[in-house]
Amino acid sequence: MAIKYNYFTPLIMQKISYCLFWPLYKVFARLKITGRENLIGLRGPVILASNHTSELDVTALPMVLPFFSSLSPIYFISNATKKYRENKKFGWRRHIYGGLFFKVLGGFSSNSGFKDYATALKNHVELLTKGHTLCIFPEGKCTLDGNIGLARGGLGYLVHTTRATVVPIAINTFFKFSFKDFLFRKRKISITVGKPLQAEDIVLRGVTNPDVEEYRFMANTVLNKIKEIMNQKL
Repeated sequence: MAIKYNYFTPLIMQKISYCLFWPLYKVFARLKITGRENLIGLRGPVILASNHTSELDVTALPMVLPFFSSLSPIYFISNATKKYRENKKFGWRRHIYGGLFFKVLGGFSSNSGFKDYATALKNHVELLTKGHTLCIFPEGKCTLDGNIGLARGGLGYLVHTTRATVVPIAINTFFKFSFKDFLFRKRKISITVGKPLQAEDIVLRGVTNPDVEEYRFMANTVLNKIKEIMNQKL
């Protein structure tokens, strides 16, 4: 059964978000985006793969695309589960992840808990096969210490299954970005778009049915590229 997804709603909402956050981040976070030239001529399906520094990342990532980019809208992967969304300890966040607000912004929750990539990511595979743009955080969660951790296997599975082009993106950094930092312009946030990686650069040759560790290896190939971009900018 085909998934139900909306094209125009996330497109419009992301453009509104763009207009709202771009001047705020430019003024108060001194946001600088480089590497957009690496997106020229790119056609879907495309996966934007980024390190995950903060929940603010999703507000800035749509800005890496030119305003009228044919790659818009971006669909996001969330690891949110029903248990997560119903747990009050997560406060306001439980109303965002997997809820209506998340969906209108282009979010698709993974069907986690099945220990099976084909089931967990079937909606995202369909989006990619239709030529859309998908954003994924290979680590699967926000960093706890500001450093880039190890990748989970979801990205590897998506690339192996759909042969999508992957664009590594380095965010430096919204980690522990406080309102005080924002208000007094104490941070300078930079986002760097790396050169696209073709599926052949990521998938393991001669492996037709990868296991979990092999999918993780593929995903970490992309994550290592993100680390390289970060180190070049330091």
